[in-house]
Amino acid sequence: MHPRSGGIVGRLLLLAGFIALVTAIAIVLLPRGQRRYHLFFLGVSKGRVKPITAKFPPYRGNRMGGAAYVKRQLDTLIASLSGEPYNILSIGSEISGTAEAYFSRGAIPVEVLNRLKVDAMLVGNIEFTFGRQRLEELAGLAHFPFLGTNVTVMGSDEPPPFLQKEQILSPGGGLKIGVVGVTPPQTPTLTSAGNVAGLQFLPPGPELVERVKSLRNRGVDLVVMLSLYDDSRLSDEEWAQIVAARPDVLAMVDFEVDPPLPVEKDGIIIKTISGYNQSKEIDLLTLELPAFGGRPTAWHGRRIPVYCDELEPDSAMEDYLTTAASDIEKLKGEVIGQFAADSSRQYDRECPIGNLVADAMRDLFQSDVALMNSGGIQSDIKEGPFTVGDLFSLLPFDNQVVNMTLTGQDLLEVLSISVSLKRGLLQISGGRYTFAHRTEEDFELKEVVIGSEMLDPTRTYRVTTNSFLAEGGDGFWAFKRGKEVQNGPLHREAVRTYLQRLTASGPLRLATEGRIIRE
Repeated sequence: MHPRSGGIVGRLLLLAGFIALVTAIAIVLLPRGQRRYHLFFLGVSKGRVKPITAKFPPYRGNRMGGAAYVKRQLDTLIASLSGEPYNILSIGSEISGTAEAYFSRGAIPVEVLNRLKVDAMLVGNIEFTFGRQRLEELAGLAHFPFLGTNVTVMGSDEPPPFLQKEQILSPGGGLKIGVVGVTPPQTPTLTSAGNVAGLQFLPPGPELVERVKSLRNRGVDLVVMLSLYDDSRLSDEEWAQIVAARPDVLAMVDFEVDPPLPVEKDGIIIKTISGYNQSKEIDLLTLELPAFGGRPTAWHGRRIPVYCDELEPDSAMEDYLTTAASDIEKLKGEVIGQFAADSSRQYDRECPIGNLVADAMRDLFQSDVALMNSGGIQSDIKEGPFTVGDLFSLLPFDNQVVNMTLTGQDLLEVLSISVSLKRGLLQISGGRYTFAHRTEEDFELKEVVIGSEMLDPTRTYRVTTNSFLAEGGDGFWAFKRGKEVQNGPLHREAVRTYLQRLTASGPLRLATEGRIIRE
């Protein structure tokens, strides 16, 4: 070899290396177009791990949901993404509300979420149903973090050990996704005091701003905020604090028949999840993200129904549920009462089952009057033995009994909404009312009696209801003006105790008693 040839070759190799380096840098730095990212949202299943038959539009009469079918639908949707990055997030309200949830004290719903491969879950108020200690145990069983950015140990800025203030996810494609979550600040008023002892629940404020800023400083491409807010329960002050934090995406709740489209408000993309979900739907938000960071440039969303008749259930999930439920089925078979005749639930008139439930709630607190929403009664009663399983079918929602002071004017407002029949009549104990309903827009509350006297709008009454109504559920906002609020046990437990006492000497016969009169 010529003595100088090695030098020439060396310089050529150096030049080639330099060109390769420049090319690599160019590949990294030159525009690569938009990056597509997908967010699957779950939540508000209320512990529903088995299919249900939908009772309201737009799905009335269809068999829907259940963990095995949700799993199959999710897998199908994910396969359609052709490898594009995604995450699965839950807005909470998952671990309580069914016999499976109740008897496993949340363990079955958590394992279902593990098998659905959820990446993070907001802790909602119903996650505290079984108490703080049990929630900590469930966090240990979960393969995903429990989020509660605004929950701290009393007298501290630190979260309890089972909650995280934030989470950074790496779904692929070089993306980093930051997630925060606001647990309902009113949680202490929505569950028994002992369930949240030693914790404080802050409204959105400086802490949320700091968390989002911290995530931005660590180079996340997108910040997602999980919440259980809906339009009617988000104050202007709370919205202003969320805007100050500037998450890119805000997950909220809606109660609409037709799913709202994602919207942008004050620079924040809002995607809603149905408050009536119960595992019937999966929400999907697809975003186009700039190659070099910045806010999403485009997005679209949809709500995907989980129709059981159109899917094959996931066999592994079905096997798990069968095994997990075997002991629960024995517990559900316990007889807790006897009925002398069949009774049917009613939504637009006095209901003998509603009388029973309202009587049980009023008996618990010895209040002036009790009101129960007809929609909370989900099955009929059959003649003969009545089991724990029947009770869960009758009252599947984990609502607590709540006692409060309302004015007579508040009661008039509540009952005026009731007689519109938009969400079913309120069943009553300790009183009676008369109304006329001619059309959807032409209705009238004509008379209300509490005890043996006409309702007095100027005085106050002790009123017992359930936590769903106490929170303003179904649009009964006047309940939220209640004073001297007391939280009791789950309304199922109140009915169970009351029924066992009534049927100790023989079968119970339910009947209407002229408590609600429609002219």
